[in-house]
Amino acid sequence: MSPNTNDIPIVKKNWIKKPTWRNMALLVIVFLLYYLANPTLLTFLIGGLLVVSGELVRLWAAGYLMKNQELVVAGPYAYIRDPLYLGSFLIFTGLSVAGQNWYLLLVVLLGFFGFYLPHKIKVETTRLKGLFGEPYEDYLSRVRSIIPRLTPYPNSGDEWEFKQIFHNSEHATGLVVVLAWLIFALYLR
Repeated sequence: MSPNTNDIPIVKKNWIKKPTWRNMALLVIVFLLYYLANPTLLTFLIGGLLVVSGELVRLWAAGYLMKNQELVVAGPYAYIRDPLYLGSFLIFTGLSVAGQNWYLLLVVLLGFFGFYLPHKIKVETTRLKGLFGEPYEDYLSRVRSIIPRLTPYPNSGDEWEFKQIFHNSEHATGLVVVLAWLIFALYLR
């Protein structure tokens, strides 16, 4: 890992970002998810398994990620190129299942695979090709986006670091996931 990670602040200034169409769409989906939720104990537990799995994937990935500094091919990145997107997909799928909201699950699936993922892959691929060139081209040709490889891509030797979770703002995502889950727990009362 880069030696300057010791200087990472736990809380960044300006941590509230300006609204984007993507953020607004997420807010609408989350609002609809709760408004239309009809959770049962079974859907809550099954959805919870997906949500926890998604957040664990995101935490695992965030602990390795060195945005714009290093091509990360260790940890989950040795198996899939986009573990953070896979984690997000599992979280939203889990929340939809927990709320027993099959229409919203369909919207999540269509939105994720029809719009969000293709757009993000296009943007990320272009940016990473520009930053890392041929090494990224090799990685791109050998590791799929969210369908894992059976064997890991050759490891860079990087190690997972707890402080990277804060540097990559995954602590904020984790907090939102916990709050979302607590709200669903209130529905079950």
